[in-house]
Amino acid sequence: MHKKTKEIIIVVLVLLIFIFIGLNSTQFFTRLDLTANKVFTISKVSRKLFTEIPDQVHITYFVSDKLRQLYTFPGRIEDMLNEYAAYSHGKIIVNIVDPAKSGDTSRAQGLGVYPQQIEVVEKDQRSVAMVYSGLVIQYLDRHETLPAVTRTNTLEYELTSKIKKVVTNEHKKIGIIVGSPQRNYNQDYGLLTRQLSQQFEVQEIKKGKTIPGDISVLFVIGNGSFDNFDLFPVDQYLMNGGKVLFLVDGVNVDMRNNLKASKINKSPMLDMLKSYGIDVKREMVLDKYSKDFRIPRQIFGQTMWQVLGKYPEWITISSQSVAKDNPITARFSGLDLYWASPLKWIKRSGEKAEPIIKTTKDAWVMKKRFLTNPYQASTFAYIGGDTKGQYNIGYTVTGTFHSYFAGKSIPVREGESRDWKEIKDKSAETRIIVIGDSDFVSNLLQYTGANYNLDFAENSAEWLSHGEDLLSIKTRIIRDTRLNKIQDIKKRVTVMLFSQIVNIIFIPLLVIAFGIFRFLARRKKRLTSMEQED
Repeated sequence: MHKKTKEIIIVVLVLLIFIFIGLNSTQFFTRLDLTANKVFTISKVSRKLFTEIPDQVHITYFVSDKLRQLYTFPGRIEDMLNEYAAYSHGKIIVNIVDPAKSGDTSRAQGLGVYPQQIEVVEKDQRSVAMVYSGLVIQYLDRHETLPAVTRTNTLEYELTSKIKKVVTNEHKKIGIIVGSPQRNYNQDYGLLTRQLSQQFEVQEIKKGKTIPGDISVLFVIGNGSFDNFDLFPVDQYLMNGGKVLFLVDGVNVDMRNNLKASKINKSPMLDMLKSYGIDVKREMVLDKYSKDFRIPRQIFGQTMWQVLGKYPEWITISSQSVAKDNPITARFSGLDLYWASPLKWIKRSGEKAEPIIKTTKDAWVMKKRFLTNPYQASTFAYIGGDTKGQYNIGYTVTGTFHSYFAGKSIPVREGESRDWKEIKDKSAETRIIVIGDSDFVSNLLQYTGANYNLDFAENSAEWLSHGEDLLSIKTRIIRDTRLNKIQDIKKRVTVMLFSQIVNIIFIPLLVIAFGIFRFLARRKKRLTSMEQED
């Protein structure tokens, strides 16, 4: 066989191999992602999603060609969708549709995807265009919609959770009980309910009422007005495997009475939490790393903020003060706490606790005399100076819990009746979260611009309701490596100095050394060549 014929056969075989690989790419798919957390590759949870899908799921990406010409994110969205399809073993079918070109505008809008108005600049001419960028996930006769998708940083979480939801037809519900006499569900928690409503059904539950069995997660916010009659349904919800987020206070701050603070001496709620293993101290924790106290002022119909300066009672929690391996705080963007109380874990059989939120080491506590006047904030550091240290403010607890009412009578209240005939003494495996502050999810968060407080609340709900699988997708992100995020001043100075030395001295010297090496290598090569010629 001639050499040329062999070469032609080899080329043809190589081409056939590549064609074969292309035809089977939907069944055998891989990609290289060198980032630390593999943030540009869908997670193992999403890759194994096909095992939970009995029939085909159809994902339609309604996107305008005009948008694809102007921005890069539609291409990234398509890449992610194609990755879902490639890993799904044929269970996920992806279609890309421009509604204007295909005549599917009515269909898109009927499924909840509506055009968005954008400004377009072409050839120095400004104009307005109506474009689509929405996703519809369809399974049998059900569908879920992401009406406006413009980024990919949370898209995998949203897609996987929507696919699970449309396949299982499950609707996760959050019940919220407000236990503070100063707070109102409708007036004080609008921001919270709006955030949670994006992924859950949210409903208010009145104190003392039976908690419906379809509630996936219970938020108990505040503890000032609970008695045993009110607590009994919460305890029994937990005993029946329910998951609860407790946001409680050891010190009451009356915002209607010049921030007057007083220790909560008698609190059945705190007694119940102590029986679960979490001791809420009747103290107020302050921290050197804190927020400014701001007062809103109305000036010509606009809200302006008067800044009074640092207020140690409003402490700021950064990524250095949280549990980095816990999915709730793995992707941590910050948390502001208002008049928080420290917590202590009391070891209980069958339970496992993890502190997920801490102060810095420059915190201290007020135990008896509570000063809260923001105009006197400069004097707060001199009170409780001997208590300086790091304090735990948030815990997760998993395991089996024993009822606070075990061995007691079912609480009664005159004029009200309930159907309970017996007390369930012990729970199955379940979980709770306890945070020593009930104010951080209220609309008060606007005073410090702490929208990330709502992200923490949503992450907590996800961890309680779904476990760690879905939340692990949501919390995958590149680490925040900004030097100004390091709170410890000495450590920050050391790291910044090291960074300056590396960038200003080491790297230039390395470049110079490489240049000298190349110069000497070329010179040696040239001299060797000249000697050979001679």
